[in-house]
Amino acid sequence: MRTQTKYEEIMLHEIRTLPATLLPQVLKMVRLLKEGVLNVAKPGSNVDTQKTGFCGVWHDKRSAEDIIADISTHRSGFGGRRVEL
Repeated sequence: MRTQTKYEEIMLHEIRTLPATLLPQVLKMVRLLKEGVLNVAKPGSNVDTQKTGFCGVWHDKRSAEDIIADISTHRSGFGGRRVEL
């Protein structure tokens, strides 16, 4: 099989090294990603993010400051390091 780009070669290598049991899941993820990217690329498209599952609208009645404060207080750091925001 001839590939068109280096990225295709890399992707094929990665896929070929996966366990066969994961391939249906990988295929589903690739198709969802492809569908999402193609829909976003269309001018004036309105992608249903719930359908793709990749991202969505943040629904929260709190102010941005309250959300940031909540995130900051719940941060645990990486590897026990103290993280100052």
